[in-house]
Amino acid sequence: MKICESCGMSLDDKTTSIFDGRCCIYCQDQHTGKLKTYDQVREGSIGAAMKLMGKTKEEAEKMADEMMPKLPRWKKTE
Repeated sequence: MKICESCGMSLDDKTTSIFDGRCCIYCQDQHTGKLKTYDQVREGSIGAAMKLMGKTKEEAEKMADEMMPKLPRWKKTE
């Protein structure tokens, strides 16, 4: 299963960006191709976890803060 390299969302025909197959439609504007910032993606991930997974804000923040640095777009190269 492919996931968005920016937020970790599952990618399929409906959610894959038309500009970059590594990103979802929520992380990349489908009119301009502009990618969201780390903070914008983090806030979106927190909101999605709260709404779709029933997480508290604190649980959702912890989840985003643990997951995002592991994703290819945000992974630090050493």
